[in-house]
Amino acid sequence: MAGANPANNHTDLYGVLGVSPSADHTQIRRAYLDAARRWHPDRYSAKPAAEAAEAEVAMRRVNEAWEVLGNKQRRADYDRRLRPPSTNGQRPGMETIDGVTRIDPRLLDPEFLAARREAQFEQISTRTSLVLRAAPILAVLGLLAAILVFTAYARDSVDRPTAPTVPGPSLGAGIAANDCVVVTSGPALLEVPCTATADGRVIGARLPDGACPLGTIRDVELSNGSIVCLGAAG
Repeated sequence: MAGANPANNHTDLYGVLGVSPSADHTQIRRAYLDAARRWHPDRYSAKPAAEAAEAEVAMRRVNEAWEVLGNKQRRADYDRRLRPPSTNGQRPGMETIDGVTRIDPRLLDPEFLAARREAQFEQISTRTSLVLRAAPILAVLGLLAAILVFTAYARDSVDRPTAPTVPGPSLGAGIAANDCVVVTSGPALLEVPCTATADGRVIGARLPDGACPLGTIRDVELSNGSIVCLGAAG
């Protein structure tokens, strides 16, 4: 098969390279290089058009064969496709010898069949038992995971500072507790994003005879007589 024209072989990649399916990688590579040298189109550039076209097809088949057989995984997949089914569609306990289908005589024994069914049922029961035994453990693990998530959420809620309430006098139009503000002429307060430069964050308000809460870094007396307490903006 070594001298065969790959252009005439469209199914057997081993036949394209002229090697046995049992050939090792080194033999396949050597066969590919020999075939590539033989069918390379450059050697047929001065030949008649029919021969040049035949060489081009042959070279293409050689390259296709090498792409599959030269790669370990692709070759294994190709070999599996070539391998005929091992069971020939027969049921377990049946075999064909010299054209005669033989049945395992044990399949005709009621006691053997009953014992086999019992063994199969035992296997199913064992698997079911394992699943049932594992179910409480999985449930406990799920409950523990839920408790951990809830605890983390609750801790986060406790740790997160709540927005202070501002009792007493008005803070000014559009200003609310926990707003970041800048002090403008008047004086008045202008709300700004806390990511911007701010003079402080509103944490309270008082009348002239009252007191600002702890954390106050500045207080601003508005034109309406109320005094706003500002904390750090960060």
